[in-house]
Formats: sequence, C-alpha cells, structure tokens
Amino acid sequence: MKLRDYGINVKGRVAGQFKTTCPKCSSDRKKKKDPCLSVNIDEQVWNCHNCGWNGSVNKRKEIVEYTKPQWSNYTDLSEKLVKWFSERKITQKTLIRNKITEGKTYMPQVLKEINTIQFNYFKGDELINIKYRDAGKNFKMVKDAEKIFYGLNDIINSEEIIIVEGEMDKLSFEEAGYQNCISVPNGASNRKMNYLDSCEDILNNVKKVYLATDNDEAGVELQKELSRRIGRDKCYMICYPKECKDANDVIVKHNTIELDKCIKNAQPYPLEGVVSINSISDDIDRLYANGLSKGLTVGHGSFDNIFSFVTSQLTVITGIPTHGKSHFLEHLCIKLSCQHAWKFGVFSPEHFPIELHFSVLAEKFIGKSFRTTPDYYKMDSQELEYAKEFINEHYHWIRPNSETFTVDSILNATKSLVMRHGINAVIIDPWNKISHDFGSGNETTYINNLLTRLNIFKQKYDIHIFLVAHPRKMMKNHQGMYDVPTLYDIAGSSHFYNQVDNGITVYRDFRELKTTVHVQKVKFRHLGMIDAVDFEYNYQNGRFHEYGDHPDNELYYVKTENYEFEK
Repeated sequence: MKLRDYGINVKGRVAGQFKTTCPKCSSDRKKKKDPCLSVNIDEQVWNCHNCGWNGSVNKRKEIVEYTKPQWSNYTDLSEKLVKWFSERKITQKTLIRNKITEGKTYMPQVLKEINTIQFNYFKGDELINIKYRDAGKNFKMVKDAEKIFYGLNDIINSEEIIIVEGEMDKLSFEEAGYQNCISVPNGASNRKMNYLDSCEDILNNVKKVYLATDNDEAGVELQKELSRRIGRDKCYMICYPKECKDANDVIVKHNTIELDKCIKNAQPYPLEGVVSINSISDDIDRLYANGLSKGLTVGHGSFDNIFSFVTSQLTVITGIPTHGKSHFLEHLCIKLSCQHAWKFGVFSPEHFPIELHFSVLAEKFIGKSFRTTPDYYKMDSQELEYAKEFINEHYHWIRPNSETFTVDSILNATKSLVMRHGINAVIIDPWNKISHDFGSGNETTYINNLLTRLNIFKQKYDIHIFLVAHPRKMMKNHQGMYDVPTLYDIAGSSHFYNQVDNGITVYRDFRELKTTVHVQKVKFRHLGMIDAVDFEYNYQNGRFHEYGDHPDNELYYVKTENYEFEK
C-alpha cells in the first residue's frame, strides 16, 4: 500500500512533510482547497486537523476509533458551583466562555453517582473528551476517548502560548488576561503524551511557549519533558512564589497582577547562550553532595564497569563487516528498553523489511528463537504477542522510502519521534547508507560539520545518538587476521574520534567464537573507561553473554516497565 492508495495527493513528492487536501472531508468543506491534511512521507503517516482522519501505511489499523461524548449546552450553573469557583477567584464569565458544566456521573473512586464539575475538551466545535471532578478531588475522563489539550481552540494561530498542569490553572491565567493557555489532560503523573499528536503543527509554528507547571517535583519533571519534546529553544519557565503550588494558588493567595508578573518574569529554558551560576545552583549542590554519578548500566558486570549510558551523547560503533556490531548494539538497546524503559528511533535500511528486523529484536527480548530450529527453543505464540507489544511501545522505525535519504530527513523524523513518543535515543545504522552531499568542500570538512550538527541536535533534544560506521577496507596482518579497527580507521575522517563522546569497536574471533567489545573512547570518566570485555554470541537467540558464562536458564529478561518475566 502507498499513500496514494488512500486517496492522498502527494504532489509528486518523495520525501519530507507537507500539507494537502483531505480525501475524507475537503469535498464537503466550504473552503475545499484548504490544505488541512498533514502528511509525512518519510514516516508514511497522515493526520487531518479538520476531521481527525489519521493513519499510517505501516500500521495495521488505519484509523483509531475514539469514543466521543455527547455535548449538551447547559449554561445554567448552580449557585453552589458558582460560589465554589468564586472562592477560587474564577468568575462566571470565564466559566461560561470555557463551557464549564455540572451533572451527576458515576465516580469509581467513591463507587456511586455524584454531582461533578465537567471540564469539556473541544477541538473546533466537536466535543472530544470530558474530565469529571468531584468535591474530593477525584477525577476521571471518558473511557476510550481521545486525549487532547484542554483549551486547544484557544491557541490556534497564537505565536505565544502557556501550558499548565490542570484546568483550574488554565482558567486562572484567563482571569489574568491570558486566553492563549492550554492544560495537559492528565496532569504530571502520566508520561504518555499522545495529546501532543493533535497539535504538533500548532506547536511547531508557535514562537514562544511558557511552561507553567506545578511547583513540585512532578511538575518540574513534566516541565523538563515538555521542553525536550517541544524544543528548549522556544520554551520559557514560569516560577511561582514559593508559597504557591500553581497558578490558581497565586490568584487566591495574591491576585491576578501577581500571576501576570510570573509571565513577565519568565526565564528562557535554558537561558539562551548564557549560563550563570545561579541558574545551575541546584545542580552544583547535588554534585557537591553526591559527586558525579555513573550512567545507566545493562546488567553485564564487566561491561558495566567500563561503560554506562546517559542521554545527550553521541556514540559511534565500528567494526569489520560480519563481526556483530549491529547485533551487539541491538542487544544493548533491548537491555536499555527492558531495564530503563528507553524508547528508540531506528534508521536502519539494511534491516528492511521491518518484520525481519522485528524478528531479530524479538529474539533478543524473549531469549528464544523466532525460527524453528532442531536444537533450540522457539518462542510460542503468547511470547510472540509479548514481543509485539513491547517492541511496538519502545521502537519506532524511520522508513527509508526514497532513493536518497539525508541527514535532514532523519533528524526531522527524529524530532517528530521525540515530540510524539518521547524517544530517548536514535540509531543510525549504518552511516554509509545516508545520502551525503559534499558540495564544494572536501569529505573531511563535510564530516566535521555534520558531526557538529549531530552534537547540537543531541543536546537540544536530550537524546543519545548511536551511529554505526564501517571502517575503511582493511588488510590482513601476517597471521592472516584483521587487526582491531580503531575510530581513526572509520572511512571518511578522523573526526569520528574527535567529535564523538564515546567510541566502541566490536571485534569477533571466529576461531574461538569470541566477540571482544573494545571501549576506545569515553569523554567523561565518571561514565566509563578505555578497556575491553569478551563476550560470546548466541546465534540462536541473538544475545550476548560474557565469555565463559553459560546461563542455561537465560530465557527472559528480568523486569521491564510494564512486563515482568521469569529469569
């Protein structure tokens, strides 16, 4: 299937993102030529901002069917409810404009039907969801309904917007004169931010985003994740007075003038081009108290001693073809997904079609063969479903669907994956499959500039970039063996050593069935050291274990975010 098979006019394009008319709704609209359908050819996905039609060539389900609540225009609010809002400095005018309603509904927290406040979530004129709140601060939303920002209509065509953590805070900013405010639908507790999908184009066009989350640990974490996904270069931090937890607290304990001051005193996130000691005071205190902390480990004792993982890093992995550099990287990534819930974007044109690459990852995840083999376990159908669910949640492929695939298209797709799915890392495997244009310069200058771009990108979006690069053609030594390649042997330039944070070489001795992983560069010594560890490769399930260690019961990884398997 292709995009045109769904009636989508790609206008002769072979890559990139663009807008066109929607085959589902444009013919019925007054402005029939209005381009309301966003299409990403690289990812083969689309979304209509008018009718909500969305889908993907790669997905089994073309359209997600959401439950949609029925809207009743109840404008008369009870005196009790008006008084309740009035005590929180929210006026009737704001309640009516935001279509606040009340009514009885069953609340599972108290096991009965009670009177509730109803915050109605609209997209255009259509009611998408409802959040119900009772007097005891219990909440619920409509089951199986789409999650969107509360107040989404108020930021359309806005150059500056405010994002808050709750509906009351959105109403509070409106009392202070700011209607261009939206609230996340599920507070700071849920990191699944699929509500960003409904307004990706809006957020991309916004020039300034004020992050006004709650003044607590969860609110700070939400602020960090929103800024990472939206782009820190356009985000500003709003700080409330110390005695105030949120925006509503500010207008109740002070007034709307004080909340207005919070907006006017907002600071860039981070302060662009400048770092002051005051801005990192908390980080300094943590460093003083705890010292430099090691990164994430993957459960291989000897390897964990010499290497650990953090985001905002660029790691290059090299090795002679067939020596297992891709397999070892995939093994590490599955470990990071299982043990630390890392999510990955994958550009790997040598591993297409995707179902074949899935089978490789599934074997590493389950610990059994995907294929029927005479002397090894084959995963059963239930285990296959576990693997599908897990890999679907943690891995997203950047599809090379054109003859030329550039760094720009990879980074644009990665940016979207950060926003939509909150990926922690991207795999580019291999480097030589990217379409490179040296222009009028030489290859060395080009590679230096490109690696500089990757370093800027990793910092901006706080992701780890894994780059697999082949060495130049090597000659066998007098013993008929290849020497262990170094980062300086990578085809193209010595900048692969100079510009990266970490460098790893995977080298396999086929006579002894031993794979040696050489850590050849670690920029920050608290994260690792230059050393080597020997592994054995299990050809049946694609896993690696330390040389000489034969785990007979190695069938499953121990614990993941959503799954728990036997060891």
